[in-house]
Amino acid sequence: MSKSKTRSKLLFLTCCEAGQANIQLSVIDKLQHLHGEDLDIYLCSFESLRKRCPDNVTFLTVKGKGMIQHFLDKYDDSEIDNGRKGGLLKHLFTPPGFCGAIKLALSMTNILHAEEPSDYVYYAQQCEQIISDLDPDFIVCDAVFEPGRDAIMKLSRKCILLSPNTFKDLATAQQGRDVFKWPCPGTGYSYPLPWYLRPLNTLSFIFFAKWVLKYDGRHRLFNKVRNQSGFKGELPMFQNKSSLQTNFLCVSTEKVEIPGKIPKWLKCCGPILLPVKPLESIDMDLYKWVMKRPTVLIVLGTHYKTSQEFANNMLISVRILLDKRKDVQVLWKLQKYGHFHIDEGSRKDQEDRLKIVDWLKPDPLAILKTGNVICFVNHGGSNSYHEGLATGTPQILMPAWVDCYDFAGRLSYFNNGVWGNAKAAPGISQPEFTKALLRVVGATPDAPEAQRMKARCKELSDIVTENGTREGSTIAAQSIWEELQLELNKKK
Repeated sequence: MSKSKTRSKLLFLTCCEAGQANIQLSVIDKLQHLHGEDLDIYLCSFESLRKRCPDNVTFLTVKGKGMIQHFLDKYDDSEIDNGRKGGLLKHLFTPPGFCGAIKLALSMTNILHAEEPSDYVYYAQQCEQIISDLDPDFIVCDAVFEPGRDAIMKLSRKCILLSPNTFKDLATAQQGRDVFKWPCPGTGYSYPLPWYLRPLNTLSFIFFAKWVLKYDGRHRLFNKVRNQSGFKGELPMFQNKSSLQTNFLCVSTEKVEIPGKIPKWLKCCGPILLPVKPLESIDMDLYKWVMKRPTVLIVLGTHYKTSQEFANNMLISVRILLDKRKDVQVLWKLQKYGHFHIDEGSRKDQEDRLKIVDWLKPDPLAILKTGNVICFVNHGGSNSYHEGLATGTPQILMPAWVDCYDFAGRLSYFNNGVWGNAKAAPGISQPEFTKALLRVVGATPDAPEAQRMKARCKELSDIVTENGTREGSTIAAQSIWEELQLELNKKK
């Protein structure tokens, strides 16, 4: 498998979903630019990621399907009776608050592992075989790709874990009692916590830990089958990170984070963004359109499918904005749950200022980087949030599940956007979303709140990028390179 004895072999193991794989691909690109002549890089994942494998990187296939595909196979009924039953939405979407956190805890293992335990073991055994056959000098593993992590631990191989999440998601156990000052995952509670929410927040944390680690039958079943196959301990994501003797890399920036203790094994790299070509080199027609007027970009994530009711309410809000602000336009990537018609062209005075598409050729980051996006409406996923943060773009978050609520809860603390469905999540309230649009974009070009928010976003962008001189992918690549050198020195 090796291409050259003089070049070090570096193996990346990752989930195939964009939310996880994007930062792996970003770091691979950076390593190629910094140390390409010294490395043979391998990327190991499920087959669906092969089409995104960079040039001069060898792709190694794990036979099977990623976690999202397993989940969709089990619950996606959007093509059945036009998605009227909403089965996928019921299983995936959770409301914020105490009840939402409880529902999240109850469904956590099923979301992360919709596959059968035997499938999981099969994936881990394949990773084990790939590592043994390749014998890499060092391994970089996606923190959520648990089959890969299990294989690495069973073989006692050295690795570094790369995560698109924040230090808050990774260092919860290291906070001690101070963890109860943080909003519990899934609640969407703001920070600092209001006094009246502290009891429910504390109960949410306690229930979450007790249920998943002690009472969740599916979690226990996975551990039983794993252990019988030689993979020790708890599922890797739930193991004590301090005892792993493995370093983690994440996308946080210490100065733009909720206060907490950052352990020695965790490095905050800052936003790790995909390398994207300029928009004009990818889609000149879209570039010309985006640059005509200040643009609101609406992209609700790779896996977020929008119901007809949600889309119609959002459209009403968009039209109200376009009525008030004749100088702005809206680009909306709409992925429908089921099949329905949305009338984007019924208003002749707005038709050239509203573009609704089901697919975008460029990555949304390329559009954000034009500097002409005045508001980024997204689902609150980590990649989207940090793209908005790094580009200095005010955001409206429309979360519907899991960690997305955490980013929505941060907005009031950092004043870099507005939670657009705080009262209606995981759905939408047209008046609430309209108000959010008018706050972030401004009812007039010189609206004071919108101007303050714009300035604040620029300030935060300057911090996380150090005025455009720092890239999270560079920090991560340097850390990986340093650990690789340590491993090579041990072999001398």
